[in-house]
Amino acid sequence: MTNLLERAISTDDADRAAKIIQNALGIESDEVANYCFPNSWPRHREQRARIIGDWLRAEARYLA
Repeated sequence: MTNLLERAISTDDADRAAKIIQNALGIESDEVANYCFPNSWPRHREQRARIIGDWLRAEARYLA
């Protein structure tokens, strides 16, 4: 899982980052990702990591 998170954070494309994690976790809906991900993907890895973390927390709340 760590390698997949690293790949998602390293990519320059937000849609690709979401797909990497969605495929790994079996998340079928784009609904929460579309809500959490910004229109422009940040250049800084720390910001990308925060966005992904916030999305995963929101996804967990949505599924619960």
